[in-house]
Amino acid sequence: MTIRVILLALYTLFASYALYTKSACIIIHGTWASGESWYQSSGDFFQSVQRVAQELQVVDEVLSFSWSGKLSYHEQYQAAQNLVLLIELYDFVYLIGHSHGATVGIIASQILENKNSKNYLNIKKFYALGCPVDPTGEIYPDMQVIECLYNMFSFGDYIQPVNDLHGRCFAFHERITNISVVFEQDKHPTHAQLHDPRVGKELLKIHEYFSERLLGNFENFKCNQSGTIQFFQYSVPVYAVQKNQQQLLDLDIKARWMMNAALFRSYPKNL
Repeated sequence: MTIRVILLALYTLFASYALYTKSACIIIHGTWASGESWYQSSGDFFQSVQRVAQELQVVDEVLSFSWSGKLSYHEQYQAAQNLVLLIELYDFVYLIGHSHGATVGIIASQILENKNSKNYLNIKKFYALGCPVDPTGEIYPDMQVIECLYNMFSFGDYIQPVNDLHGRCFAFHERITNISVVFEQDKHPTHAQLHDPRVGKELLKIHEYFSERLLGNFENFKCNQSGTIQFFQYSVPVYAVQKNQQQLLDLDIKARWMMNAALFRSYPKNL
C-alpha cells in the first residue's frame, strides 16, 4: 500500500511538472536607451505592463532585456543572439520591443527559426513600438515562430523613418497588423511616447481581451487589416479599421520631404 502511494505521488509530481509551462514577457529597449529606466523594473512602462500581466495571468514573469544599444546591425545581431538564449528558457514568450529593440526581437525570430523547428510559434505576441522597418525586407519577422505581431507606429514619430531610410509598416502577412497610434484629442505621440504607460497598461489586452468583452470596438479587429488605436489615460482604448492607411503613409512621406526641404533651403542674405 505504501509503495502504491509513493508511486502515485511520484506520478502526480511528474504529470504536474510535464504539464507546467513557463512563460515571460520581455521588454527590449532601443538604440542608445540602455541607461533609461522606462523598460527596467523601476520604470513606469515596465510597471504598467507588469500590473496587467499579473491581472490577466498571461505570463509567469515580466523581464527587461538590456543590450549595448549601439547603432549597428552587428550590435543588434549580437543582442538578438543573447535574446534567443533567454527566450529558449521559456515555453513561450511575449515580446515588447521599442525602436531598434523591436529590430533585435525580429532578428531573434530569424535565428530561432534557423536553429530548430521546435520553436514554432513560441513567441505568442510581439508588440513592436516605433520599429524602423527595413525597406529591403531582409530584417522581417519570421512568422514561423511568431503567432501574432502588432506593428504599432505614430505619424508623430519623426525618428522611426531615420531620414526616410526606413519605413513605418511591414509588408502584408495574415498575422501582422500595422497600427497607427493616437492619444487623447487626436494627438500623434512622439517616438519616446510610444512607451508611455498609457500604452503599456493596455498592450497585453490587445486584442483578445477587449474583443471577447466587446470593448473599444476590438470585436472588429483583424490581424490582416490595417488599423488605428486611440489610447487614453483613464478609459479603454478604441480600435478602428484604417482603410486609408496607405494614403496617409504617402502623405506622411511627402510632409517629411517638404519639411526637410524647408530646413535646408537657402535664403538670400538680404531677407
